[in-house]
Amino acid sequence: MRKLIATVLSGMVLTGSLFSCATGNAATNATVLPGRRPAYVATLPKQPLSKQEIKDLLHMREEEKLARDVYTALYEMWQMPVFRNIARSEQRHMDMLKFLIDRYNLEDPVAKTGDKLGKFENKKLQKLYTELVKQGSKSLIDALEVGATIEDLDIKDLQDALKRTDNRDIAAVYENLMKGSRNHMRAFTAILRRYGIEYKPKFITPAEYKAIIGSKHEIGIVYGENGKSVTAYQTITVKGRVTKVYQRPGYGNKKVVWWVVEVKTPNGKEEIAVAPIWLYPSLDIVPGDRIEVTGYVPPFWRFRNIKGLMACTIKNPKRGVTYKIRNCTRASKRLRFQNR
Repeated sequence: MRKLIATVLSGMVLTGSLFSCATGNAATNATVLPGRRPAYVATLPKQPLSKQEIKDLLHMREEEKLARDVYTALYEMWQMPVFRNIARSEQRHMDMLKFLIDRYNLEDPVAKTGDKLGKFENKKLQKLYTELVKQGSKSLIDALEVGATIEDLDIKDLQDALKRTDNRDIAAVYENLMKGSRNHMRAFTAILRRYGIEYKPKFITPAEYKAIIGSKHEIGIVYGENGKSVTAYQTITVKGRVTKVYQRPGYGNKKVVWWVVEVKTPNGKEEIAVAPIWLYPSLDIVPGDRIEVTGYVPPFWRFRNIKGLMACTIKNPKRGVTYKIRNCTRASKRLRFQNR
């Protein structure tokens, strides 16, 4: 069997966002991902909202505003870039929630206050804003601890809100907001450690906190599928019996014809993209073979409801061979969304 030639893959990243969002205070009606793809959340079905789901959406919209406004105030005081950078990220979080509020025709609490810095419809958040800014004004250490505390609270509230929703679009947004908050917590606590300070969580459990700061910065977008959260380019392995080997038009460029293997697994049939036929004129895989495939799911496949994998390796025990098609690890590090 002739060696497969790996395709060349490249790109840049937009971390922690489901949308291509503009920065600034004005919320955007985001409907596209970077590039020309439709927003992932917009492809998910609208489902009826409970009173609790509505309450949580409106609360989280202002809680993300709380984070943005506090960090903006703290940056003005201390001129530390981490506050400015994370404030911009919180604006994107606000935009994600605004997308859902608009989608379900809810009244935006941020619009009621004119999106003025430090002004909130929620009285508890109004009081908390005043307390946090006051605490953060005492010293730089206090300001960094305020940042960690906000992310601590945000993660806990998002966890609780996620348990109270069964709407896939809302769950997808909450999962991405939590991922962003975990990254923000890593940033604040890492700086505190440089000053010899160990943050003590007030809302999430010590075990959860330890797991967060003990893990790496998370990149990419979290996709919700059948109740599960899947990170873009995460390596996945499936096993099953080959039911069909065929050619199909390319997934992006229709003029490029691809070899595809259909595999029946315990979870249903999976479409395994192997390689363009000009790279590999024939396949030494036939129906009936039992194979093990390791690969990843390209994000735009989810937009198009393609159920399957882009193969990295294919093991065929019956024939005693393993086909190495592309480097999954390298691809997962290089393939990124571009912020446009």
